[in-house]
Amino acid sequence: MDNSLHFEQTPYHHVCLKDRKSLELTGVKKIESFDAYEFLIETSLGYLNITGSELTLVRLDQDQNEVSIRGNIDSISYVSDKKKQHSKEKMFNKLLK
Repeated sequence: MDNSLHFEQTPYHHVCLKDRKSLELTGVKKIESFDAYEFLIETSLGYLNITGSELTLVRLDQDQNEVSIRGNIDSISYVSDKKKQHSKEKMFNKLLK
């Protein structure tokens, strides 16, 4: 099951976090994977890993390359390609449990 969404490329990337409950992103290229605990998103400036609980995708604008996420956001971090691969494997292993 491919749980990824593709966007057109955009040259800019912004992150706006409000009260650790609402996150707005621009410059989104692709949503690699997501669930209620973790999002892995490819942006124009690299891969972004968002973790928390009760995470939901509330807005998806593929024309503007924008995404809005709500929930209890614990961390936001950019990851290297090696970490991205590890994160994908971790997500896959969670699904198999």
